[in-house]
Amino acid sequence: MSLDSQYLILNSQMKLIGVTDINGATPFSNDTITRQIADTDNTTDDVSTGIQNFNTNNDPNANSKNWNHTGEITVAEGYPDSYKVAANNYLMYWDSNAQHYYLMYISQEVDAGTDASGRHINTYQLENVLITNMNDYIPDKTTLTDANAETAFTTLFTGSNWKLDFQATSALLTTTEFDGTTNAMGYLQTMLQAYDVEMDAYVELYSDGNIKDLVVQIVDKLGTDKNHWVVDYGKNMMSVTRTTVYSTVVTKLHIVGAGGETIASVNNGKDYLVDDDANRLYNPNWKNGTYLEGTVTFANVKQYQALKDLGKKQLELFNHPRISYEVVPTADFKPGLGDSIRGTDWKMVPELAIDARVISITTSKADYTQNLAQFGEFVTLHPTTPSYIQDLLNKMNDQIAGLLDDVKNGKTIATAKAITPFGTSWSDVDDSKTIIAQVWADGTNITSYISPSGFTWYKSDLTTGVHDVDWETKHANDGYQIILDNGETGHFECHIDGDYIQDTAEVDITAENSLVLNFEHSKMPNDHWGDSTNGAMQYVYYDATNNLYIGAMVYSGSQPQSKYTDLEFNRFKPDGTYVDSMIFQGGSHGASFGCQVVNGVPQIWQYAVDVSNGSGHLAYFNWKANTEIKIGSGATAVCDLDEYKRVNVDFEHGWVMASDGAGVIEVCKLDDAKNGSWLPIYRFDLTQFGIHPTQYSSEGAAITGSNTLQANDIYFPYVFINSGDSNHVDQPILWCINLVTETLVFKQVNTTDRFGTDILNQTTSEHYDFEPETIGVYKDSSGFYILQGFNYEKLENSAIHLLRGLWKTPIEFRKGG
Repeated sequence: MSLDSQYLILNSQMKLIGVTDINGATPFSNDTITRQIADTDNTTDDVSTGIQNFNTNNDPNANSKNWNHTGEITVAEGYPDSYKVAANNYLMYWDSNAQHYYLMYISQEVDAGTDASGRHINTYQLENVLITNMNDYIPDKTTLTDANAETAFTTLFTGSNWKLDFQATSALLTTTEFDGTTNAMGYLQTMLQAYDVEMDAYVELYSDGNIKDLVVQIVDKLGTDKNHWVVDYGKNMMSVTRTTVYSTVVTKLHIVGAGGETIASVNNGKDYLVDDDANRLYNPNWKNGTYLEGTVTFANVKQYQALKDLGKKQLELFNHPRISYEVVPTADFKPGLGDSIRGTDWKMVPELAIDARVISITTSKADYTQNLAQFGEFVTLHPTTPSYIQDLLNKMNDQIAGLLDDVKNGKTIATAKAITPFGTSWSDVDDSKTIIAQVWADGTNITSYISPSGFTWYKSDLTTGVHDVDWETKHANDGYQIILDNGETGHFECHIDGDYIQDTAEVDITAENSLVLNFEHSKMPNDHWGDSTNGAMQYVYYDATNNLYIGAMVYSGSQPQSKYTDLEFNRFKPDGTYVDSMIFQGGSHGASFGCQVVNGVPQIWQYAVDVSNGSGHLAYFNWKANTEIKIGSGATAVCDLDEYKRVNVDFEHGWVMASDGAGVIEVCKLDDAKNGSWLPIYRFDLTQFGIHPTQYSSEGAAITGSNTLQANDIYFPYVFINSGDSNHVDQPILWCINLVTETLVFKQVNTTDRFGTDILNQTTSEHYDFEPETIGVYKDSSGFYILQGFNYEKLENSAIHLLRGLWKTPIEFRKGG
């Protein structure tokens, strides 16, 4: 027996008296338990009524919140503990997803006839004991005026037998009047909506299995965004039902401020915003010039532009039908309540492409086919295809998915191309040769979509043609690259097995961005010398050994400066506390650098200018707090670099990379560089991947279609590059390239909604800053991830603030290579 197969039986005093187990002495059947955090009808129409004070974020989904936790179970008579399952007793079960015990009151017993064996059976209705208690509990009469959430919920549960675990950060205020006659359950549901929070109600046990506490937990949001569940039809989704509600669509939104202000002065005299595309789609009378109209009031906002910006966000909530989904999952699909869900069904019309939350789950211990997950627009689904799904379609380029299918189906021929970066002839200084296989189809390099097992290498004698079976066995698992031993010759071939063509590239990036470091521009601390550190952090390195972040910015402070670009490094704790600094004369722009920790001390490698003669070098220095250094005094030149480069070092694999402003990437062995020689082993041009380093017109404006290169990093054989600018011409884009096969592994357009709904969107007509800066790849106990930095703007208290943020984003390596 296990916790996943049983319900514990408790008497009316909540004491443990027995157990019913599908594999035990007292079995059960037909059990279903449903937990929900919201209704699925999505019929809220708050925007059209223009109500006041409904939520700071004016998210209509808050008003769909409706917590519930009920179920039923059937138990046959005549087993040892059958009689203990009775109305007014309790059943308790373990939920492995929630990691809680839940106590269910047996509220009703129904005679259900007999089972197949002739035993008499009873069906019992169950409800979370909180529902029972709250329906029987009347709070004392009192009025809470403009009370915060913690005060309101504390007041509600004072006098009950429940322990309140309040973890929400809701800043909303509301007035609640307890009339002394109404039960607590009604107030509870109302308060969940009013404060836009969610709840759970469970029990904590003593070691002997008896109940220690009844706990009600209040949080901003149940579930997790950290690890999205992915549900795909035909894989872990057996069926899906989509429900669409059109009654709440608004295509013309009137916006009103705290004192009746409108947006007319900043919106060409109009006090409303319209969405003509949505109007044509959803308004049957659009040809007559009508709109589906609504009004929203922002009771705490007076600034006109802020009203307009918030109005745009509000219109996005209502300019499309509201959709919910009911999914019948396979047995291994077990998301938790509130978890984020991605769903795809390309055969559904229209195609199903969603990013939503689980708002209701039904589970059964006896029959997993009764499991059901409902998810939908409780957290608003964007009317356009979510960006992460667009990435799936655009990972390499728009036609890659179709191209791979054509290759698999034989419609397109894939050809292999051999690259020999060190030539084919041996010399006295050569100790090895490398052969790299590239796979091409219709002019597109698809090497990253083939797993290592898909490459089979053959070697035969140049004269006799006899195969070298031992050599072929030795290199059977080498994948796309083989390294020949000194002096080895022969005829080499690589054959590609189409059965190993994968639907995804060898490396993929998730959409799970978490903010790890953040500064408000105007509040950044001063450095050791009293100078401001509010310059853009061109590159940031995370020193996991000391749990510190090292940021680099161009230096223009009070200390002596060279005639070349000087660089300042500042260290910060994860909470933003300033630690110390260094100034590197001739350190240049600092858009990238390499770092390793040696005996607890950071050692930084980068491009630098020798200020004594203007020559460029790869150089390194060890951290020495609050000092000013230069090459020859605190910093050591390693080898010559003829011009400014963005430098990164992969210390794990022994490679150093340098990129220039024209988009040329060179990678050499770290040992060669340490020995004073810059000898590129790999060299390629970013233009071959569709990356076009920024070009400018004669008037000095950036040309549309060009890419402002920002920072890069290397984790061999992968190079990560980000580009983009605040000029609203080129988009923020993250690129991943396999430098060995010269394959574009993925390309991701970094839209603001990936990093927070409160970030002001960057468009061609709105001059909000969303500029990429640092990019770095790391590995910890949970796997690989990248750190991405952006300068961005957000609206707070009717004012626009400039911030500098650093986000952690997991990356995934394809299973099986």
